[in-house]
Amino acid sequence: MIDRLQQHLSDIYQVGGLHDVRDFLITDPRLARCIGAGSMLSDTSETLLLSEDEEGLALSLFLDGELLARLESSDPLNRLRAHQLDDLWKVFEGLSHFNCVVWKASRDRSVSLLELELQAEIDKFVGTTLLAMSQGRTELLNHLHGWLFDKVSFHDDLDDEQLARYRAANEYAARFCHALRGRLVDDGGAVLSELRRFFRLPMTDKISHIHSQTL
Repeated sequence: MIDRLQQHLSDIYQVGGLHDVRDFLITDPRLARCIGAGSMLSDTSETLLLSEDEEGLALSLFLDGELLARLESSDPLNRLRAHQLDDLWKVFEGLSHFNCVVWKASRDRSVSLLELELQAEIDKFVGTTLLAMSQGRTELLNHLHGWLFDKVSFHDDLDDEQLARYRAANEYAARFCHALRGRLVDDGGAVLSELRRFFRLPMTDKISHIHSQTL
C-alpha cells in the first residue's frame, strides 16, 4: 500500500522516477532510534532520517509498523474513513518529506526544514482531498481543512525553534489550501497545474505565491 500512496503523491506533482520508498523504509522504532542517534522525538511514529557528507546523502524513512498495519487492514485507497485520517496523514507526511528530498537532491537543490513541513501539510490536504473525491466521499470534503489545520496539535517535545517552524508551516499551508479547496472540486486540472508549478518553486517564491493568492 505504501508504494501506491507514494505514487499517488508523485502523480499529483508529476515527479516520476523517484526511488521506491520501500527500499528506504524502517518500521522498527528501536532501529530508527539507533540510526537517528538521538535526533528523533520521543513517541513518534514518523521521521525522515538524513545524513549528508562529502560522499552524498543517506536517508531512511521511519514509519511505525503498527501504524502501517492499521492502514493496510482498512485500506484508505479503497475506502477512506474519518478514523483513518491521523494514520494516513502521518504516512503522507513521511512520503512527502521523502519525495521532496529525493527530487531536490537529484537536481542538486537544497531544501529547508520549513519547506519540507510546508510541502507536507499541503500534500496531506491535497492527497486526502483527491482520494475523497475519487471515491465520492463528499461528506468528508467540507471537514478536511478544519480537521487538518484548525484542530492541529504539536508534539510536547518540540523546542521553541521547532515549534515556530511547525506553526509557520501550518499557517502558510492553511492559507494556501483554503484558496485551493473549492477549485480542486470545480477545476481540478487547473489546480493540479498550479500545484506542480508551486512544488518546483524556490521557498521564497512559494511564500510570495501564498501571499499573492490569499490577499
